[in-house]
Amino acid sequence: MSYLKSNDLFAHTEPESLYSRIPRPMVIADHLMTPDNIGAMIRLADNIGATEVCFLGNEDEHSLGKVRRAAASSRDNIHWYFTEETDLHKIVPEGKTIVAIETADNATCIYDTQLPENVAFVVGSERFGISEEVLAQCDKVVYIPVPGPTRSLNVSHAAAVALFEWQRQMRGRK
Repeated sequence: MSYLKSNDLFAHTEPESLYSRIPRPMVIADHLMTPDNIGAMIRLADNIGATEVCFLGNEDEHSLGKVRRAAASSRDNIHWYFTEETDLHKIVPEGKTIVAIETADNATCIYDTQLPENVAFVVGSERFGISEEVLAQCDKVVYIPVPGPTRSLNVSHAAAVALFEWQRQMRGRK
């Protein structure tokens, strides 16, 4: 067995064909604080083929140079932006189900939840999670079970788990 560049592998397996039958997801991040996490969210959204990444909060509070470095080439591949708008229904296109990735009273385990095809995923800040105001606007809330002693995931890691679980479920639906 030998190493194969990912572009060569994916050229043959065509994972993007998924989007010939379902809409691409959207990613929303509620007041992220670190440029590395913002850049990682941009790269992740590009990896999954999302339509866009919306960062709730003020762009001026962030070092965009560090964000761009962390996002690498993805910074030019996907539409990403900051907004101070907090009404998700003004941000999310009609028809998308808004799914929060959060530990909350009404959350269900992501692995036991049938995720919607047309989805906008919401993640929260590194310190405070998703604000109550934003969480109240979500249609579903899912959590990721974490069996280790540190019971919280980095925001970009949580988003990666959720987005690729969504992809796994969508691949299973024919």
